[in-house]
Amino acid sequence: MYLVTTTVPAGALPGEPPLIDRIRRVARPEDHLEHVHVLRAPDGGTHLTLFLGHADSGETERAAARLVTRALPTAVGAQLGWAPARPLVSALEELGAGAQNRLPDRELPSQDPDIA
Repeated sequence: MYLVTTTVPAGALPGEPPLIDRIRRVARPEDHLEHVHVLRAPDGGTHLTLFLGHADSGETERAAARLVTRALPTAVGAQLGWAPARPLVSALEELGAGAQNRLPDRELPSQDPDIA
């Protein structure tokens, strides 16, 4: 699975329905949409992250652009700049790499010990 992000400029979104609903409504099976995340940017824009289940980054980027172009007014969708698609695993590893108070992995008390 890959994730790809963009920022929709402030004022570019029509009021209703919300962006997540628009994207889910126009998604097709070939888009492989797994999850949508939106977050308001400090400048009033909207950060959009799509989680797509494609096998490579290139197809993920093309699918994201097609999907969002269908969900937004044509003038807005065509002008978005996309960050390169990233494997979800890499993004999660990067988030965990900065943790300074990480505890070492250990078994939970409810688990049976490994038998060698």
